Amino acid sequence: MILMECITLAGISRRVLKDLMENRIRTLEIRSPRNFFSLEGISSDDRVFLTESSATDVVPGTSGLLTGVVGVQIVTHRMIQSGEFYYEELESQAARVQLHLLGIGRVRSVKSNDIGHPFVLDVDEVRYCNAR
Repeated sequence: MILMECITLAGISRRVLKDLMENRIRTLEIRSPRNFFSLEGISSDDRVFLTESSATDVVPGTSGLLTGVVGVQIVTHRMIQSGEFYYEELESQAARVQLHLLGIGRVRSVKSNDIGHPFVLDVDEVRYCNAR
């Protein structure tokens, strides 16, 4: 098994994980604040671990997908609503990250899970061909 430190995106839907396994590449739009902060400062060729477990439920032994970053883009969404006596403007940011599948992983330990900072895990790559 190969141990690696990975940025983690938690709470990813099973449908998205299945689509990534079938198509080997997928672009995700991340709006969750916890996952958004995890992508801050990430660059191409970094490793990202995806799991359907919520961030508070990730423990050693949790499984997920190991992916590589193809590209990251921060986008801003603006919505303006107005009437005769009011004007509202709402702005939100999201991160679009394109990932390609590398394999399956299992959490060995949680390195950092502080709100407002990247969620970092030590992850073992699981190679089923080595199973006995």
